[in-house]
Amino acid sequence: MRQYPGSATENPVMQRSASAGISRGGIAADSRVEIAALTAIILAGIVLRVWTMARANWMLDGDEATFGVMALHILQGDRPVFLNGQPYMGAFQSYLGALVFALVGASRIAFKSIALFEFVAFALSLYLLARKCAGRRAALLATLFAAIPPIYVLSATARVWGAMLDAMTLGNLILLLAIDEAFATSPPRRPWLRFFTIGLLGGFGFWLHGMTLIYLGTAAILLFFRDKRVVFQPRLVAAAAGFLIGAAPVFAYAIEHDYTTFHYLLGVGRADTSRQYLAVAYHFLRTDVLMVTGVAMPWMSTPRWLQVPVVLTVGGAMLALVVQRRQGILGWSRLSLRHGQPVDALLLFAGLLSAAFVFSAFGQMAVEFPNTDTTGRYAAPLASVIPIILAAGITRLSARSRLLALAVTVAFLGALASAYVRSAPADIWQSPYWRYLPPSNTQLIATLDSMGVDAVWMNHWAGTPLMFDTQERISAADDYDLSVGHGFDRLPEATRRVRAAEFPAFVFVTDQPTLELEGWLQRAGIPYDKRVIPRYVIIRPHQHVEPAEARPYLSFDR
Repeated sequence: MRQYPGSATENPVMQRSASAGISRGGIAADSRVEIAALTAIILAGIVLRVWTMARANWMLDGDEATFGVMALHILQGDRPVFLNGQPYMGAFQSYLGALVFALVGASRIAFKSIALFEFVAFALSLYLLARKCAGRRAALLATLFAAIPPIYVLSATARVWGAMLDAMTLGNLILLLAIDEAFATSPPRRPWLRFFTIGLLGGFGFWLHGMTLIYLGTAAILLFFRDKRVVFQPRLVAAAAGFLIGAAPVFAYAIEHDYTTFHYLLGVGRADTSRQYLAVAYHFLRTDVLMVTGVAMPWMSTPRWLQVPVVLTVGGAMLALVVQRRQGILGWSRLSLRHGQPVDALLLFAGLLSAAFVFSAFGQMAVEFPNTDTTGRYAAPLASVIPIILAAGITRLSARSRLLALAVTVAFLGALASAYVRSAPADIWQSPYWRYLPPSNTQLIATLDSMGVDAVWMNHWAGTPLMFDTQERISAADDYDLSVGHGFDRLPEATRRVRAAEFPAFVFVTDQPTLELEGWLQRAGIPYDKRVIPRYVIIRPHQHVEPAEARPYLSFDR
């Protein structure tokens, strides 16, 4: 009889794991305590996210507001494929936003609520993956770590600025299906359906975000290690068919736009073709991994005494798993899962993500923009595996000392929780590219309305949230960014409206009472109205002023 990798007949460790609660099915109907605990954990995660959002007035950064404005356009008949201005990152959240707006109306709270539903889906997918890899007790603990994550992970994944968490959810399901196939304890039933589903989820996830390919790559390696003949079997055709169906929006867009999506992802045509792999790897380990694990955050320093429990917990769990699973890891060099276990897939995924970061065009931005957090979000998918690795390690520790395991858990979560308490509410939700956005536009909108202003020139990171808050009753554009910074014009219709306005105002995000633009207007003999409110200065010339005329005085950077 054929032995399947990781089967109970071959692997005694799997026998012990099976008795500990690792199962193929969903949540058992009679596990009421387990269901109650899982529900409580997910509710705690929702409360944490609502609390952090509400404290910052449900703040939307410029990218989030762009997706929100796109949602308004969808209600008007627009059908975007990707985020405006770039050939990747599917507009899925804009379609979700349009659905929510159609039901309850457009608002910050309505749009940000999408992130709460996304969290629930992610938490459930992570629970199922953790249960497959480490058992029921560890799965609940892993879900707790996902519900109360490092503050940087929450900041990166609880925004409506690209379907990152949705892609991670699909990725978890891809890993779950691949592990179920690769470590089957008996010949899998209808394998073609499982392969088709993996391809379908992967294709749809690829439209959402290119990071899904890392999950697919991990799944492909596992399935190949299990059975080399898979490359010649019809089930591979089923997977390819599923991928093509799921990624249909991507391929339709690519055909119509000269395959720019794939050019962008592969870095074709980039002006700087040099690759500083060591520098990128150093940045990944020294900066991004530390943020994703909770050791550091970009907007505030973390005391050493709070870093220690995080470093010891994460580092200890990772090292313990590598040592424990060394035979399974060594089996990869022989293209085999003979001594493998499902948990090995988590280490494989972490390794692939690290390699993808270092060798991709996205990782190179760490070197090109060293003083801006341009790449941390691309390490966020580690949140698919780190909670499970931590939970598996602490669960093993509890077998020796429950008190010590409890102490480690409390110290770790306490260190993470301190970051939420110490951070200023708005700092959590500021854009990594521009960190000066005021939490509220209420007074700005009232002032512009009192002045009769419906078109403004201002920094787009603040202007797009203004447009969303007014549902485009006030149009905003950033000529300085477009002309000097060569930025994307993601909302060209708004730019055209501002250019066509008779007397558009100039809005600055600043606390400076006097601006250089005023001196230029005075020298040019152009009268103007001025309003100063907290965090904003509004100047409205009494005659039409082209931004090109006053460009030296229009740097909207704070």
